[in-house]
Amino acid sequence: MTSLLHSVRRLPNKLRLLTRSLRQLLKDRRHLRGNLRKLQRAWHDGGLHSLKGALLGLTDGITPNSWEEHRHAFAQTVRPHIIERIQRMGAPATISVIVPTYNTPEHMLKAMLRSVQDQLYPHWEMCIADDASTQPHVIAVLQAFAKKDKRIKLHLGQTNQGVSHASNQALALATGAFVVLLDHDDLLEEQALFRVAESIVQDNPDMLYSDEVLVSPDGKTVLQYFHRPAFSPEYLRSHPYIVHMVGFRTELLRSLGGFDEQLKISQDYDLILRVSEQAQTIVHLPEILYQWRTHTNSAGHDRANEVMAVSSAVLQRHLQRCGLKGHVDSGASFNFFEARYPLHSGQRVAIIIPTKNHGDLVRQCINSIRATTSQVAYDIVVIDHESNEPATIAYLESIRHQVQVLRYTGVFNFSTINNWAVQQLAQQPVPHTHYLFCNNDIEALEPGWLERMLELAQQPDVGMVGAQLLYPDRSSIQHAGVCVGAFGIAEHYGKFLRLPPDRIDISFMGRLIVTHEVAAVTAACLLMRRDTFEEINGFDEALAVGFGDVDLCLRTLFKGWRVLYCPQATLLHHESFTRGKTVGYDPHPEDSALFAARWKAFLQEGDPYFNPGLSTQHTCWQVKAPLPCQLDIGRRVYRRPPGALRQTLQHSGHTST
Repeated sequence: MTSLLHSVRRLPNKLRLLTRSLRQLLKDRRHLRGNLRKLQRAWHDGGLHSLKGALLGLTDGITPNSWEEHRHAFAQTVRPHIIERIQRMGAPATISVIVPTYNTPEHMLKAMLRSVQDQLYPHWEMCIADDASTQPHVIAVLQAFAKKDKRIKLHLGQTNQGVSHASNQALALATGAFVVLLDHDDLLEEQALFRVAESIVQDNPDMLYSDEVLVSPDGKTVLQYFHRPAFSPEYLRSHPYIVHMVGFRTELLRSLGGFDEQLKISQDYDLILRVSEQAQTIVHLPEILYQWRTHTNSAGHDRANEVMAVSSAVLQRHLQRCGLKGHVDSGASFNFFEARYPLHSGQRVAIIIPTKNHGDLVRQCINSIRATTSQVAYDIVVIDHESNEPATIAYLESIRHQVQVLRYTGVFNFSTINNWAVQQLAQQPVPHTHYLFCNNDIEALEPGWLERMLELAQQPDVGMVGAQLLYPDRSSIQHAGVCVGAFGIAEHYGKFLRLPPDRIDISFMGRLIVTHEVAAVTAACLLMRRDTFEEINGFDEALAVGFGDVDLCLRTLFKGWRVLYCPQATLLHHESFTRGKTVGYDPHPEDSALFAARWKAFLQEGDPYFNPGLSTQHTCWQVKAPLPCQLDIGRRVYRRPPGALRQTLQHSGHTST
């Protein structure tokens, strides 16, 4: 009854979400025909559940006016309080804004300069180095602004030597303890430098970055919202997800030699990687503080081959500096990469598959593992929980010479069964370095999936790795990591979202196709280090059915281990489309209540890898509507003690993982 009431309460909200999505779909006439085709394919392939996922994935509820409405609301509600805070600041820090210029369009150059002058936080200096612009208006505009505002410093280069050289010349002018990078044709939001100053006082960051919007040249149309997660090292190795706004402690930046002047492209990516290797504190400011303006002179896809080649080399050097043996492959699309690592010798994986009956599923699971796994030493261990179907009993008996079959008796408790299995394995003479917890309805698709997971799980600071799971239609996402806090407690990222035929979807900042840190993954297919499992004392048996895996992940995270999602390991999860389970449905309310009480503070503060500008009523990174407008934005603070492999994440100065 409790579960039924829980679902009924959520029904109006789900209907509102679907209605809003349908309304937005009809408004978007430019893409209406293509979107209707997507819905038709979803209905044909997966029925109602797939149709719902496709509909939710078509729109984010944001209108063309949302950005200006947000800025107006900010000016009315938040700006006055920020001004009060600035007035109360003692000994305010000077922030140096670093800007290299070269032949900037006049209207864009003036708008960029004014965006700094309009900052609510007045304690800044602007350090501009012009790289020998050939268009006369550039120098004229810069000198005119500098003459009227003594906070603007100029270096006028006589020969064109590239953006990295100009950036270093601008850095040489800086006297502030912290620098912020600004491109010559972009804009800062008026509160940007206040957010930086606030973090300097409270967090003492070595590096920080914010969210941003990509806008049309006239600034009137938002083309894309970039809502980023907390600092994610593996994500950064897969995709340069940190772009604008970014800032650094001046002393650290200079100690690293500033920008690499050998680089004419990807120089920011190289700098961010080098700083992140040394930084002890990296702060994410989850607020849109930067307008990235696109125009005909912008670099990008027209130099795609050069970008990919240079960025791959930059990443390769990063791996070497980090002491990681490996190589960099091109990823699934432009500006995506895959870091590959050789497998260590002496590793052995125990693949633990609990089941009660369903011999056909177990057979399919085991056969698929054998057919796709050849480079990893492993043992398959089936935990038979009182099977009573003759066919299943006969099958398990027939495979005893190939796999271990351990009999478990007692009341069903997912956590207890897996803990018991690990205890039995610990008593055996052949040691295992990792455990793969695997549902009996998992089917491996392609060779190499376990190798890809183990490449990551063998890293000394990685505690566990989860896979990408698809529904049986082979095109709908079942799991792409877990968002803790979605629909009140937790839900899978991307659930019901349809992939294109090649399974390459670079939307949502590539979160479906790149390896990255998450707060949790499902135990339907979860690879975990043995020493991590032992350190956190395994699954909590108080959580009998639900959220035991999420609880396991959060305790792992709190101990400083990283939890990774690995989309290169793609498997089928034969979880039925038709058994009534939908997004937000709760089949185990008792476990949900216990989990919610235990992790109350974490749920209130929010999953650090899920941006607060995104809606927790969606599973596919939908922008929240209306856009959040808050005085306190909930900074995500990544701290790495000197010499330590593991990290901690904090939220607005309060420990959250």
